[in-house]
Amino acid sequence: AQPAAIPRNDPIAALLAPNGRVVAVQRALTDFGYGPVKPSGIYDTETRGAIERFEKARRRPVTGQVSDQLVRDLAALTGRPLE
Repeated sequence: AQPAAIPRNDPIAALLAPNGRVVAVQRALTDFGYGPVKPSGIYDTETRGAIERFEKARRRPVTGQVSDQLVRDLAALTGRPLE
């Protein structure tokens, strides 16, 4: 069974759908001890908390958001692109 397709005209469903970039961030955060975060692809409170811990440890502004800067920092840490 394949997952149901997200209707193109449903912006709320698109926001709630799993996101590949978020999955990559969640996995990297867990791999480097900022989790545990379930790699669901859904931005949730656990993901936000892990991002905030990572940002604090790296002396970055604490936003808790999946930003381009966060992705670059995690990619540098892992030695591979996250997207």
